[in-house]
Amino acid sequence: MRDAFTLNQAYKILGLELDASFEEVKQAYRNQAKTWHPDQFLDRQQKLEAEEKIKEINQAYEKLKSHHLDHTNKSTSTSIKINNVSTTAETFYQWGMEKAQQGKYSEAIEDFTQAIRLNPNFFEAYRYRGLACSKLGYQHRAKSDLKNARELELKQKKARSQPPPFPKSPASSSPWKCVHTLSHLDWVITTIISPNGKFIASSSKDKTIKIWHLDTGELLHNLTGHTNSVRCLAFSQNNQTLVSGGDDSIIGVWQVSTGKLLSTLKVHSTAIFSLVISPNGQNVWSSSKDNTIKISHIDMGQLLYVIKGHTDLVSSLAICPQRQVLISGSYDKTIKVWDLSTRKLLLTLEGHSGWVNSVAISPNNLILASSSYDQTIKLWNIDTGKLIDSITVYPQEIQSVAFSADGQYIAGGSIDNTVKLWQVSNGEQIYTLGGHVDWVNSVTFGPGSKTLVSGSRDKTVKIWHCDIQR
Repeated sequence: MRDAFTLNQAYKILGLELDASFEEVKQAYRNQAKTWHPDQFLDRQQKLEAEEKIKEINQAYEKLKSHHLDHTNKSTSTSIKINNVSTTAETFYQWGMEKAQQGKYSEAIEDFTQAIRLNPNFFEAYRYRGLACSKLGYQHRAKSDLKNARELELKQKKARSQPPPFPKSPASSSPWKCVHTLSHLDWVITTIISPNGKFIASSSKDKTIKIWHLDTGELLHNLTGHTNSVRCLAFSQNNQTLVSGGDDSIIGVWQVSTGKLLSTLKVHSTAIFSLVISPNGQNVWSSSKDNTIKISHIDMGQLLYVIKGHTDLVSSLAICPQRQVLISGSYDKTIKVWDLSTRKLLLTLEGHSGWVNSVAISPNNLILASSSYDQTIKLWNIDTGKLIDSITVYPQEIQSVAFSADGQYIAGGSIDNTVKLWQVSNGEQIYTLGGHVDWVNSVTFGPGSKTLVSGSRDKTVKIWHCDIQR
């Protein structure tokens, strides 16, 4: 398929001049892919046309990528700086990670292979190519890649003569034990605990929401109504209402006690990634793939305001009523602080070098935590926006962060299938909770800081309990 176009045609499809650089090719491809993504269209015929257009855009991009890569390989000499090669390899690696996140493992393998070709010592690319191969059943390739990753990582560690920043604690030393394992039919995307500490709500790629009893793990309600993956949930402060959002771009409003669907809101045209309910329970704030945050009145089912400021998908929201601010994290690599009443932008926090995928506010309302694909968790002063600490999560990405109720600990759900805990005071990793067999997408603490809930791509929700007094 890559030879379906001439180079001239490929440049034309992406709207580029013939002398465009590879960076310009990548940016044009991203812009075109966003514009023509089928999820942007509601009409069936338009979706079909968009799917054909996306195929054409992908083919054109692959043609130009191969052309530039061949040109680079032919012109490579010892005079080329290593850091330039590493940057290009890092780009392919990031693309591979993005595709793996979407379950596009074959495409991810291609990008990881390009990264390795450009930087043969890129052990992370070997590792994740191995994981992608294992997902597709290529066990021999996976075993070989994972072995290479281990050997290269060990070699580089010895060369640096430094241990990893935060080694895992032995499993035997952890006071955290899994007391219940609950199940969905597909990936668990989000888990939250009600303000009164009685209920867990979990959402899944299986299009359902489940409400469980936190203490017993008993399933109370199975909520159906969404037509696609459910990505986000939020409880009202009075524990009576649950809102949900997902890839069908619908916000569902549910009665917690009965599991009844009370109403639906249609204010976005693209996937919804995060939700919070206002302290008075009247409004819902929702963020989307359309780069906006929208405020809707729950009972009236009416859109009230649209907040613009991010330049990419808004992945996570957190509300701080005491300081009257809303926090938003985005794939544009920034975090923004908004005034709740005026909806004006107060601060923009910059420092992450990758997508921001989760934000959380400490119980004392002084610290903001953010996690990113740049393999860090950053702690910020919520009033000034100044960076307090940066915790390196070596060498994994964290999907979700949460503060314990006492504010002493941060939990993170990792793509290495574990839940990790750090001390806020010094950034030291103290425990690693193993038990999931796929990426951990969501973590949340219960009241009292001795209960933790995690949701994973392994289709399970796990309830963890700390056995010691702290």
